[in-house]
Amino acid sequence: NNIIKMAPLLPTATGILLALAVHNLNAVNGFSLSSHRTHHVLMSSSWNDDYDDSYRSAPSRGSSTRQKSGRTRRSNGGGRSGRGRGSRDGQVSSGRGSGQPRPNRQSKESIRYPKNSYGYDDDDEYDSPNNNGDRRIQQQRMTNPIGCPLFGTCPGCVVDDYVADIDIIKSAQLYFSSGSIQKHISSSSRGRQSRGRYYDGDDEDDEFYEIKVPSSITQWRTQAKLAVASDKKWSRNAGCKIGLYQRNSHDVLPIPDCQVHHPSINKAVEAVVKATREVRTPAYQEDTGHGLLRFIQCQVELSTGKVCLTLVMNCEKLKECQPHLSYLVKELKRSEPQLWHSIWCHCNDSAGNAIFARDVTRWHPIEGPPYIREKLPGADPDSREGLLYFSPMVFRQANYEGFGEIAKQVREVIPNGSKVCELYAGVGLLGLSALLHHGKMAEEYDDPDGGIQWLRCSDENPENARCFERAVSSMPMKITGRSPKQLQKDNGKKGKRTRKNYKGKKSDKELSIKDLMDSMMSEASDESKPPPVDPSEKVTYMQASAAAAILKGQALGANVLIVDPPRKGLDEPVLQQLCQPYNPNQMYAEKPNALSHMARHTVNWVNDVRTLIYVSCGFDALARDCDQLLSSNAGWKLESATGYVLFPGSNHVETVVVLRR
Repeated sequence: NNIIKMAPLLPTATGILLALAVHNLNAVNGFSLSSHRTHHVLMSSSWNDDYDDSYRSAPSRGSSTRQKSGRTRRSNGGGRSGRGRGSRDGQVSSGRGSGQPRPNRQSKESIRYPKNSYGYDDDDEYDSPNNNGDRRIQQQRMTNPIGCPLFGTCPGCVVDDYVADIDIIKSAQLYFSSGSIQKHISSSSRGRQSRGRYYDGDDEDDEFYEIKVPSSITQWRTQAKLAVASDKKWSRNAGCKIGLYQRNSHDVLPIPDCQVHHPSINKAVEAVVKATREVRTPAYQEDTGHGLLRFIQCQVELSTGKVCLTLVMNCEKLKECQPHLSYLVKELKRSEPQLWHSIWCHCNDSAGNAIFARDVTRWHPIEGPPYIREKLPGADPDSREGLLYFSPMVFRQANYEGFGEIAKQVREVIPNGSKVCELYAGVGLLGLSALLHHGKMAEEYDDPDGGIQWLRCSDENPENARCFERAVSSMPMKITGRSPKQLQKDNGKKGKRTRKNYKGKKSDKELSIKDLMDSMMSEASDESKPPPVDPSEKVTYMQASAAAAILKGQALGANVLIVDPPRKGLDEPVLQQLCQPYNPNQMYAEKPNALSHMARHTVNWVNDVRTLIYVSCGFDALARDCDQLLSSNAGWKLESATGYVLFPGSNHVETVVVLRR
């Protein structure tokens, strides 16, 4: 088996001959070699040499390897391209565009169960986010059909069953199994592949790239952005139809009773359609630029099931939406008074496909509270502590429950006592979840030095910072190091200012130059003792882009860096810093002022980062960034790579990669 694993690294002809020779040798000695592993060697040896230029696309559909659940098959002909019918394991399946579910062609024993390090309960069989460690639940999620009657006509989903059998996952499997990546896997990870939590006695399951379905495959979407068009072409005021654009067009296709939508979203869409017909709301028309209602956004608050509705209007100012906006809101409140959490209006009169304008002054609250509240992943569900706040102006994952499993993995790979920096933080979900988790563990085990020492988050949306501060205020004081806001105002003494000394303690005495020099000398004399952390600086947020934040010293002193970039991947300045080697001559510093004696272009702003957690929503960008990180002389090694089918039915995978140096 070790020889076979080396075969893809050899030239094509040599690899094929070596694989056949070992196969014959095993047959002579009475050993059986799995046919699919030999097939993998024969296939992989032919493309491995040129793989660096071809991994970003799946194998050609005419003759492709199909790797699913640990099995590798070859499909000839149409396969699932939607252009024909291909034979799979002796059965005929329809193309992707046919809308017909494929036969259940795999037995229970042939499904590759995802590995899990968190344990599972075999008696717990209902499908919920807490059951992700149950292999039977994972098997059901990977094989059961979504059962959507609109599949084939609706552009939202590309598969109706076998949600992990998608092109992007096959590309990811090929990428992480290539020789150019395998050589960068850390030795500790290779050990875990052959024993420990990855080992179950079956050598076929030793895959570095794990696949998980973190939530139910139906009713997982808690946020939806939908297009609006006139219900009748000959009458602008006949009401609206709401749905998705059909493929390669801007014709709106209604999707009532969508199987992946949360039931509250389907109910909200139906209520808006009826209300627009009742009050004769004009829909926006692209060809003329006339009309009013362009898009709607529905966000579900999971704790209540209520919907935060945003109406995107074709106007520049709020007063231009009247009186239609008032009529529509009044009808919505009358028809479904218990459904709405809040109603917002967003003014966007720009040409093009952008749903929202970038100007924050275009947002207008109409009814209800300004924020949706959700439990922070890992927080006690029966406690009011640990809440996340979302307004329509900030990014929120469409599958919030599924993303909670990603947050779980992130917080568990962070070492205890770390100093954490999170770029592209949004409202701080990943960082705050880790802060709460490690703080609770330190309290449970009575470890005064446990927990996360400090957390720094950053993003450029100013609304993210406001949501972040509210979330921090909802967390326990022992974990955040902050006092309630009413106790932060000079301890209730008005008009009196206090000064903080270098240890973070309040003092009414002026700090002299002598005191400052004495404190610096005392710190320098004991390098083994870490500098004290000011409680007010334990959890901070910087309003800046990732590139600007890292060059302002946001990651100085951090030993863990979390990045969750958009689909385009890491910004170039961030990637350049991560590709720099460790500089032993650069002193440890948590503030940029401490490195003022160095030229800025010589400073390594991530010099102390030892763990990089990359959460990717665009695999092409992830592969490009990983190539640069691993080929640099920065010393990065891959520890794990996990693919999450966060949006079942779509050709999308959310990948979490952990690198250490």
